[in-house]
Amino acid sequence: MSWSRTRSTVAETNGRLDALIARWVRLAVLAAALAGCTSTHHGGAPATTSTAPTASATTSTSASTTTSGPARTTTTARGAGCTLDELNVTSPGTQGAAGHQAAVIVFENRGSRTCVLTGYPGVAALDQSGHQVAQAERTPTGSIGGLSSAGEALPVVTVAPAGKASATVEGTSVPVGGASGCPTYSALEVTAPGETRSARLDVGLPGCSPLQVHPVVAGTTGSERH
Repeated sequence: MSWSRTRSTVAETNGRLDALIARWVRLAVLAAALAGCTSTHHGGAPATTSTAPTASATTSTSASTTTSGPARTTTTARGAGCTLDELNVTSPGTQGAAGHQAAVIVFENRGSRTCVLTGYPGVAALDQSGHQVAQAERTPTGSIGGLSSAGEALPVVTVAPAGKASATVEGTSVPVGGASGCPTYSALEVTAPGETRSARLDVGLPGCSPLQVHPVVAGTTGSERH
């Protein structure tokens, strides 16, 4: 009886163990299934690409201001500079004394507004072919024209419509040193102060010494020393 009871107890215990193992297996399978579902839920979601908002391309076109009209009008607190389009550039001819010869350059305002001339005009000497062969040196005063004194400030000449201003350019006709002769310039190319364009004057001057040009002054004499 004792042996039979022992065998029955062992069998009963083994059955319980088998049932417990089976339950563990089912739990393990269920846990694995749940884990797989969870992994599928998180890993299978569609990939989302987050793109930072891109600012739409804005083309900013600055207002382009094109200044047209007469070349180089200089505007200062003293007024607008005279342009070549507004000026009639002439010369009454030459005058001379004691070996010096000069030409007065007259700037007449033929425009409709008042403008300003101040400083030195540019003067180039031309040969018979019209080529520039010399440039007049800028000096405040000379033997015939210019300012009252060398230390004087440059005049600011306001030229009303039909008004006139002038400057003197001069040279010498006496050979220097052992020179037997001097060049003679056939014409002058004149550029008003503040301008870049020039006017030709068919006025001849001797060039025994470098030409000199003096500042613009009021009136038509090219000189403050009347």
